[in-house]
Amino acid sequence: MKPRPADAIAPPPEGDLQDAPIESVQFVGPTVATVLRSRGVATVGDLLAQRPRRYLDLRGADDWRRVRHAQSGTLISVEGLIEDARWAGNPRARRLSVAMREPRGTTVLRAVFFHAKAGMTSKLSPGMTVRLTGTLKQQPNGPELVQPKVLAPGTRTRAIEPIYAGIGSVAPGTVLRIVTAALERASRWGDPVPPDVAQALHLPPPAAALRLLHAPDASVPPAVLVDLAQGRSDAHRRLAFEELLAVSVALERARRSAGGARVFTDETGVAELAGQRLGLTLTGGQREVIATLLGDLASGRPMRRLLVGDVGSGKTAVAITASLAVLRGGGTVAWLCPTTLVAAQHARTLERGLSGDAGPMAVLLGSTTPRARRQAERVIAEGLVRMVIGTHAILEAGGTPPALDLVVIDEQHRFGVAQRLAMVAGRSPSPHLLVLSATPIPRTLALAQYGDLDLVTLSERPANRQPVTTRLAQPGDRTFVQRTIQRALDAGGRVFVVVPRIDGAPDEEDGPKTGVADAEAWLGEALGRDRVVVLHGRMTAEAQKEALDAFRRGTHPLLIGTTVVEVGLDVPEANLMVILGAEFFGVAQLHQLRGRVGRGGQRAACLLVPEGEDEESNARLEEVAACSDGFVLAERDLARRGAGEWFGERQSGADLTLRFADPVRDVALLAAAREAAARVVAEDPSLASHPTLSRAVHRLLQRGASPVAEEAG
Repeated sequence: MKPRPADAIAPPPEGDLQDAPIESVQFVGPTVATVLRSRGVATVGDLLAQRPRRYLDLRGADDWRRVRHAQSGTLISVEGLIEDARWAGNPRARRLSVAMREPRGTTVLRAVFFHAKAGMTSKLSPGMTVRLTGTLKQQPNGPELVQPKVLAPGTRTRAIEPIYAGIGSVAPGTVLRIVTAALERASRWGDPVPPDVAQALHLPPPAAALRLLHAPDASVPPAVLVDLAQGRSDAHRRLAFEELLAVSVALERARRSAGGARVFTDETGVAELAGQRLGLTLTGGQREVIATLLGDLASGRPMRRLLVGDVGSGKTAVAITASLAVLRGGGTVAWLCPTTLVAAQHARTLERGLSGDAGPMAVLLGSTTPRARRQAERVIAEGLVRMVIGTHAILEAGGTPPALDLVVIDEQHRFGVAQRLAMVAGRSPSPHLLVLSATPIPRTLALAQYGDLDLVTLSERPANRQPVTTRLAQPGDRTFVQRTIQRALDAGGRVFVVVPRIDGAPDEEDGPKTGVADAEAWLGEALGRDRVVVLHGRMTAEAQKEALDAFRRGTHPLLIGTTVVEVGLDVPEANLMVILGAEFFGVAQLHQLRGRVGRGGQRAACLLVPEGEDEESNARLEEVAACSDGFVLAERDLARRGAGEWFGERQSGADLTLRFADPVRDVALLAAAREAAARVVAEDPSLASHPTLSRAVHRLLQRGASPVAEEAG
């Protein structure tokens, strides 16, 4: 069951296109519908949120003079007579070379198709007339098209054609056809934006925005086409505002409905007590943050805090101290963790820090058996458990105590807005909320993404933690990697080797080539297979636990895995982090990964090993190697490329709540959305007069409430 704030739902507005099932679109049969739904495209709203990857400007492209005089990069769409079609080069490559002649002229255009299917020759037989659409590439023997689109003669091409990515096994051309069919009903798109707000911000109607996005006509100026391709057109602005308004309304309603909170005062010195139990000497920074949190807990108002701390700064100890204060005051606590491994580790740490103050503790994971789940729900409901820790499983009904006083969410970037609200909405008194992030977030980004939370920063490094020495290796230098790992093992340490994917991409495809099996093969052969253990998201929870235990004990001191090791894992003996295919990770991921080593106070190192020689990627890796301050790296990265995909393009569990909006790029739009949300909710708290907006809030929260992947990779 997906979590949802109790009052965030309104009946769907009559005929709202966004909620129409995908099966209602022409060309979507049962098979296509199954594929689309498996990829999160269940409604017409989901479909029309599939933004074109680029646009082909075919105005004037039907002109053979472009072929005769064009430079490389010119787009054409011309008809001609096939003179020759033959297989060329290595038979396994299936490279089809075609020559097409101008109908009433002498110009010859060559086209090349890679990995061509055998049946393609029947479409391109000598003597046939066809239309080819693509981009010219100048070759020594004349202009050439690479992988052009093949159309029947007489086919009318759009003036501007949007190009979509495939969705699963649904080909890009089919996606275009389905989107075009859905677009005919664009006028039925429910508008959640109050008319006066849309008018004040000069926002186009949603139907006009959708048509501009998916079917720009010949009148669109080149500059607008550039804006469409870069995601900053009026259409994007309009659809982004819908999302930002829905988010802002959800947060405003949660804030207004929070009411009061239970008061917890520190009368027994919980900071010193937690430090003693954990065997830690708290830093000055930790003491300051703890004092702030204890003040919040004693205020009678619901605490809403985002605690941002660099890797290894001691956020867990701070959160345990806050939990101890609530438990010693007779309250209840729930911890929401991103993965099974992190939840299990936190459970062990909490047992030490809380000792007998927590009483029995319930641990709920995605892998918890139905029988164990039922038993846990029973004791939780009866009030026999005051401390619950787990993954997204605790979001389900019965996963938390009926009266909940403190919620701790670890690694907030793995969860969406909906999960944050689901933990606190609809409860009275309102629970206190502490959100942790080990990713150093620039203040501008934090204010944009977490405007409903008060930011508190923990930047001081514990006294026993040394900076991790980071070095950039030459691409593919396996000998150097092996020697570095051997030295770390000889010193009695443990070594993490992290790869971008479980399965490396085939040679003919883009993406990282290094996978778990490949790394295990050559490192096992060089260093001994009996020393290697693997860890990734396809393994069962029990297999993951066994692998990590073997690594901790040192029976298998070399662990090869995916970013499942990125957050929360604490192995004090680990002294080396090797990241293969390092250019495929985001800056924050690289910084978090190297934070997994040196946690026992020993000298530690991180080795970044790129696959390729890309100058821009290597410059980014060199910057990470030269700087150990995560906050500095975050500010530099934000200045260089905006919010972007701060967590990397393959980051598992990234929040997909926002499809059009970028909280940093659209900061002015976000401010307007918050202002509008405050006014709407003040006048109509139940949104009874704004059913379309109410439904938009519900829809967005449901999208953000999808359970995160149980493990990365």
